[in-house]
Amino acid sequence: MNFKELFDPSHIPLIFDAYPLTFLAIGIAMLWVAKTLNDLTTPYDLADELTKKDNKAIAVSFSGYLLATGILIWGVLRQDIDPELAKSGDQLYQIDLMQSALWALFGIALLQFARVANDCLILPKFGNMKELIRDQNVGTGIVQAGSYVGTALIIQAATFGKSSENLSQDILVTFAYFLIGQIAFIAFAWIYQKITPYDLHAEIEKDNAAAGIGFGLTLVAIGMLLSSFILKHESLIGLIVWFLIAAILMPLCRFCTDRLLLPHAKLNDEISQDRNWGAALIEGTSAITIALILGTLF
Repeated sequence: MNFKELFDPSHIPLIFDAYPLTFLAIGIAMLWVAKTLNDLTTPYDLADELTKKDNKAIAVSFSGYLLATGILIWGVLRQDIDPELAKSGDQLYQIDLMQSALWALFGIALLQFARVANDCLILPKFGNMKELIRDQNVGTGIVQAGSYVGTALIIQAATFGKSSENLSQDILVTFAYFLIGQIAFIAFAWIYQKITPYDLHAEIEKDNAAAGIGFGLTLVAIGMLLSSFILKHESLIGLIVWFLIAAILMPLCRFCTDRLLLPHAKLNDEISQDRNWGAALIEGTSAITIALILGTLF
């Protein structure tokens, strides 16, 4: 960027163009669709849980779902949408709008599919809905929110890129990326639980919010790590190899970072014994920081 570009007014008219507003309408409509789909696929009344029962666990979980939906819509809208289409002809303009809506709906459908898989496979030793509704377990809500966001990052990476002329082929390729990425996501979650010296399931079931924070943020970091590779490379074999390498690098870097940040404290004891959510927050954010660095370097 040169000095003249700092004062270039040529892009100002685009701000007032009606073209972006139509995509804004699509984004708002997709949020409504996602909320409606969540109401249909969950056994609780969202308004009742939030306003009458003050259920913080549901609030955290649904907030993660909303953020995940926003990530999916952002992933669709940040494609190379050309405002000139609005001027070049109604047909191209309408096709662009329809494709954006279609990919947003496809992403939301994949998120619902992943929600069921994650609930069954990431925390399989207890019923997530029971913990959220009856026990109002905030730790479970945080883990579910983290799985929503981590999965959404993978989906938006899988749906990103130039489309071919064959829509069915694009959908199949996208689903393949999503499926491999989601399997790696769940495998990463298992690895994290195996290397954690305390019983993660037991701590979360005992309403240990600190354990939920550490695990939930780690799930976000995993999603970032996998999505960064999908965005930069097209090889599914490469994604599998990257998963194997990252499965070694991520815990190693996490260990080194924890020792550097809090050299005189045992984070695992702080989380499992003292239920120190501040320590869990540091553990989780260090995981996200490492994921950002690794995803950029490799």
